[in-house]
Amino acid sequence: MTIPVLISINILQWLAPFFTYHYFTGGTRDSIPYAIALSLLVYISVIIASFAVSITVKRLLMLGVGAGRYPLWGMTYFRWWLADRISSISPVYLLSGSTLLNLYLKALGAKIGHDVTISSVHIRMPSLLKIEDGVSIGSNVNLENAKVEHGHLVLGSIQLKQDSYVGSYAVLEENTVLEPQAHVNALTSIEYGMTVPAGEIWDGTPAKKIGHIDELESLAARPKLSLVRKFAEYGYYSVSALIIACLFFIPIFPSFLLVDWLDVNVFNIDPNNHVQTALYYFVLAIPASAMMMVITALISSAIRKIVLPRLETGTYAIHGGVYYRKWFAAQILETSLQTLHGLFATLYAPTWFRMLGAKVGKNTEISTATGVIPEMLTLGEESFIADAVMLGDEEIKGGWMSLKSTQIGNRSFVGNSAYIADGTVLPDNVLIGVQSKTPDNREMYSGQTWFGSPPLLLPAREAAAQYPDHLTFKPSIKRRFMRGLIEGLRIVLPTALAIGVGYMIVLEVIDVINDYSIAIGLLALTMAGLLYGVGCFVIVTVLKWALIGRYQPLSAPMWTMFVWLSEGITSLYESVAIPNFLNYLRGTPMLPFFLRLLGVKIGKDVYLDTADITEFDCVKIGDRAEFNSFSGPQTHLFEDRIMKIGQVNIGSDVVVNSRSIILYNANVADHAVLGPLTLVMKGENIPAKSAWIGSPAVPWKHS
Repeated sequence: MTIPVLISINILQWLAPFFTYHYFTGGTRDSIPYAIALSLLVYISVIIASFAVSITVKRLLMLGVGAGRYPLWGMTYFRWWLADRISSISPVYLLSGSTLLNLYLKALGAKIGHDVTISSVHIRMPSLLKIEDGVSIGSNVNLENAKVEHGHLVLGSIQLKQDSYVGSYAVLEENTVLEPQAHVNALTSIEYGMTVPAGEIWDGTPAKKIGHIDELESLAARPKLSLVRKFAEYGYYSVSALIIACLFFIPIFPSFLLVDWLDVNVFNIDPNNHVQTALYYFVLAIPASAMMMVITALISSAIRKIVLPRLETGTYAIHGGVYYRKWFAAQILETSLQTLHGLFATLYAPTWFRMLGAKVGKNTEISTATGVIPEMLTLGEESFIADAVMLGDEEIKGGWMSLKSTQIGNRSFVGNSAYIADGTVLPDNVLIGVQSKTPDNREMYSGQTWFGSPPLLLPAREAAAQYPDHLTFKPSIKRRFMRGLIEGLRIVLPTALAIGVGYMIVLEVIDVINDYSIAIGLLALTMAGLLYGVGCFVIVTVLKWALIGRYQPLSAPMWTMFVWLSEGITSLYESVAIPNFLNYLRGTPMLPFFLRLLGVKIGKDVYLDTADITEFDCVKIGDRAEFNSFSGPQTHLFEDRIMKIGQVNIGSDVVVNSRSIILYNANVADHAVLGPLTLVMKGENIPAKSAWIGSPAVPWKHS
């Protein structure tokens, strides 16, 4: 019963305000402004309630649970899993970079000191986290003090002492300590049981000491935070977070009006013919969804420019007006990753970034880049930004925010999960590998390839297969039109599905309320949410087998139908199937079953705390393998605008720790262990009963 309840609660966050609007419209005396206001009130109430439920349930479930090892699938594991899944229902991204995030973590049980700055973190066991005064934490930091290995849930503490620093994309495991003023660079892994001594700088994966901190001596004194300003910040961030949430919800109301007008004046839908009604509402929802996307983009980009008309390089106090306005503007882009997910990695993404203020050259491809400060970003012509790149995010340390311009040269490529520090100037035709970062600007020259953390200069780049220019960099107008059409559908389909199904649910639930009672109607609404979640997975599965069939290892240039359809399926999987269904099966024995339906070959008793798989048929996972959060096989890469797909084989009893990636054509043999933030390269073979860590992977001899 637990999973159906979780799925239903998640769906009700948008279904409840959807239902509210339609319940109070349709009659001759109904007021549309009143219905919109009431719907927004319900939407805001649901957001606030989701945080309250998350905090309350997590605190109750974790009472009496401390550090230690607990059997996988046991009662303690179930309590931890349920608390973790409940917390994922809340839109925590709305709090990123604000003092509200500190309050939220405190409410979950973490010990947070004074004047702590946290951009965004993924924390598995808040009650075992202690952060002392003056600590600064970057963006998308993984505090992985809970993991599964060798059939056990392992829980441990993380302690960040006074004025310590953790850079963006870093990973800290359980039982780790950062002593006062310890400095962990971006894209660095601190393994379980490690202590970073006071004042030392550690970098890379595996992490090593590279120096001693002296930067604090050159920084201005930490800005003072008075009690009045502290509470004023709470108010500002609270109101702003709700405004941003509503900003991405309000454009749905014009789409409702369009559907209602088409219903009455064009189609005249008969509610008694359920098949016809379902078909009509889905068709009507497509233009309505497109209109919603356009309105959302126009309004959000306009408000962003009003709030932050210009931004210059420099250093600014985090308790000042520039930071407040920059935070609001940044939240618009970060929230768009949640609500406009299908827009990224399409022909339309460069236009969206230009609307936000970035300088983007012709024929540039941009996927799900994060940490972007558009006013500070320049992307050259024909450059390529792959998935989950941290692209030029600001550095916050000692109470100050530093902003620098970031430039990516013509035809340069930045690989998946790479980290590009602000102030980076990437020359033309430079390749930054998967899960890698750049060296100092003075070390980079045109044509180079850099890989790893810390970055290593590779002597040569793999020669790409030769395809005509019209299939890679210089497509015809016809191909541009076809790709634009397919990607346009890919963008609007998730919202169109929600609107179309939402109309059907509303009609049925209103009838239930009229025939029975409000209580029965609410129960019907909850069950409808569950069916919608399951239906999302079914739709993606059917489309995958109908449009792609079985994935095979191959190479295909970007401007071909196969790539557009494959990327479309991946986008729908990530924006529809995962958030509405599979996300709540993570860490359960049920997730492997549903992934098998998509074509993944999975053995018995496999633990998966991730659903991040794309070319499903090219993945084989052996018995009792264990994948922790944000890890997984990566079965394709784009190289010189060519999509290369290959097989990934993972043996039995393999342990893959957080943020580890296994590239295509790689094999991981039985009983191997991959440490945190590890990258297994293309074609690499990890021997049986061995342990590896790093980017690139090296033998792991944990002290």
